[in-house]
Amino acid sequence: MSTNISILLKEIKVATGWSEPALAREIGTSQPTVNRILNGQEECKATTYRAICDLHERTIYITAGSTKAGK
Repeated sequence: MSTNISILLKEIKVATGWSEPALAREIGTSQPTVNRILNGQEECKATTYRAICDLHERTIYITAGSTKAGK
């Protein structure tokens, strides 16, 4: 997997302010899995990887949209 999933998940966490359990609910995994990914363990199920990528795309789009709207 070429995208650093840990960075994507950290960006989601910063943009949303969500806790690890909230992130886990959003991507359909457990809090310990979220913690491992946030701490640099890159291995995760393909479904978790895809869920993080999808959530990142939605989160960054929404965040960028509200920033632009505020200007």
